Amino acid sequence: MIRRLVVQVAIVLLAFPSPPPVFADQRLLIREVPGLQCRATQAPYEFLLSHPGFAAALFGRLYSPLEGYRVTQPSPRHIRFIDRRWGLDGEAELLAIQPGKRIYRTEIGVALTEAWQLSAPMEIVLEYGQARAEPNPLMVSHLAFYLLPPPTLPSVLAQAAAQLLVPLINRQVEAVTEGSRRGCDRLTNDPGGLYDEMATWPEMPKPDLISYYHLFLAPRP
Repeated sequence: MIRRLVVQVAIVLLAFPSPPPVFADQRLLIREVPGLQCRATQAPYEFLLSHPGFAAALFGRLYSPLEGYRVTQPSPRHIRFIDRRWGLDGEAELLAIQPGKRIYRTEIGVALTEAWQLSAPMEIVLEYGQARAEPNPLMVSHLAFYLLPPPTLPSVLAQAAAQLLVPLINRQVEAVTEGSRRGCDRLTNDPGGLYDEMATWPEMPKPDLISYYHLFLAPRP
C-alpha cells in the first residue's frame, strides 16, 4: 500500500536557489511529530545536522532500512540525496539556521489524478533543544511538515494532496528517527570505538570523519 502511494505521490525534490518569502498563513500543516528523543548533548546532535552525508552513512550502517540512503552536500545550503530502496532522488535547500531551529525546503509533485499533478514547495521545520545534561544527556526535537500550495488551488485539493503525503512522511520519519536514536547512542557511549569502525566504511565522507575526530576525540591543548 505504501509503495503504491510512493509511486502515486511521485516525490521529486528540487532546490530553490532564490525562494520567495512565504507567510505562515499560506502554509498547510501536513504532519507534526513532537517529542523525538536522542541520547546526546547538543554538540554531537548539531554535528549530525551539519554533516548530512556523515549522518546518512552512520544511520545506514546502524539501521538496515536506511542502507540505500545516500546524501551529499554540494554547497553548505544544498543537500542532495538518493534513496535507492524507494527510488527517491533529488535535492533540498536549507533555508534558515537559528538557535535550536532549522528550516528546509523541497518541491513535491503530487498526482491528484492521472492527468493532473500538483507541483508545490514543502517546508520541513525542525526545532530542538537539550532536555537533560550529562551524564545521561537527552535531546528532544519537534518536526513539522508544511505544504505551500498555490494561492489559486482550491482548499479541498490542497487537503487531498496533503493526505497523499502523510504515509510517505510517516515512513521517512520512522526510519530516520530510529537511525538517529541508534547513532546518538553510539556517539554518546563509544565515540572512539565508533570512529575506528567508521574509518573502515567506504561510504563515510573522509572530510566529515576528520571533522568528527577533531571535534570529539583529538587531545585538547
